[in-house]
Amino acid sequence: MANFCAAPNCTIKSNRSASLFFRFPMHTERCKQWVENCHGKDLEDKTPDQLNRHYRLCAKQFEPSVICKAVSDTDAICLAFVLA
Repeated sequence: MANFCAAPNCTIKSNRSASLFFRFPMHTERCKQWVENCHGKDLEDKTPDQLNRHYRLCAKQFEPSVICKAVSDTDAICLAFVLA
């Protein structure tokens, strides 16, 4: 299954598992912050569960210094957006 970046104007997609894509977090407040930071107006009406299951953000949406090799959702707290 191909991954597509949910950020507006991003055309990154991949069929390769080596590409870095991140699921939206299940934590309600953190998920809301991701939606606000990526300016995804079409994502605002989605639940954290829907976003986590069906939408991804590519690594280009994050500062490289804040991407960690997280194994669990708890570890992924270190992910933060580039606020451009």
